[in-house]
Amino acid sequence: MDIGPVLLRLLPVLVALAVASLVEVFVPLRRQSRRSNGRLTTNLWLLGITLTLAMGLNFALALGAAYVRQSGGGLLQWLELGAAASFGVTVLALDAATYLVHRLMHQIPALWRVHLVHHIDTAVDATTAFRQHPIEGVLRFSFLAATAFALGAPPAAIALYRLLGALNSVLEHANIRVPRALDRLLVWLWVTPDMHKVHHSRDRPETDSNYANLFSFFDRMFRTFTPSGRGPFVHYGIRGYDAPASQSIGAVLLLPFRSAALDSRASAVRGGANSAGVSHDRRGET
Repeated sequence: MDIGPVLLRLLPVLVALAVASLVEVFVPLRRQSRRSNGRLTTNLWLLGITLTLAMGLNFALALGAAYVRQSGGGLLQWLELGAAASFGVTVLALDAATYLVHRLMHQIPALWRVHLVHHIDTAVDATTAFRQHPIEGVLRFSFLAATAFALGAPPAAIALYRLLGALNSVLEHANIRVPRALDRLLVWLWVTPDMHKVHHSRDRPETDSNYANLFSFFDRMFRTFTPSGRGPFVHYGIRGYDAPASQSIGAVLLLPFRSAALDSRASAVRGGANSAGVSHDRRGET
């Protein structure tokens, strides 16, 4: 395995993280502490875990996609679509798969426990972009791989989509102020920072909206869109998980395996039953 090209693909992501973190200092969307409740340390740990896992998964995805293409398999080759059409269909299909898995993580209780790791961040900035549990990384990869292999997708289109997804994740989480006129223009097509900030609201109807990764029209199409104008004003996080004990790297890695009832009781002890996060408990929901 030649790790050099894989590491090279990480360079734009690391540069984007560095630039976004710098811009956050000069034109922040809101004043917030990067270190509150120990979140920065946890986010940097998860950043390292997520990017390391992504390198291995991307390598496996590239090998699998190349094999399917060489064997002549996949819908795109059966339809004999041209290179440009295959490229465009791949990017749209992968984004649709990402929308689907993200929405499922909000609707299926067991998957929500995994995705909570991302949502309980008490602030949102560039470091939040890769704050996810390793199980979520594998789950997202599974949906992408299944879609890519079924299509017989061009490896170059897959690589571009993965890169665009990573870069836009940094941008949409970055604590930067975007001019409203620019946001209103871009959000018709693209997921903007303000649009995604709505998704990090602790108000459940807002949390359960704006799932799209790159193209905002998926949310409009499936009626899960909340206007981006709410983005600068939402309260981040999930009730019941604000305390430092819930934000440590050990706590977030164990979170998917803890019972929701145990977390609720612990939250009640820390701050009363009204902050226990009941409104975000997916147990028994359909």
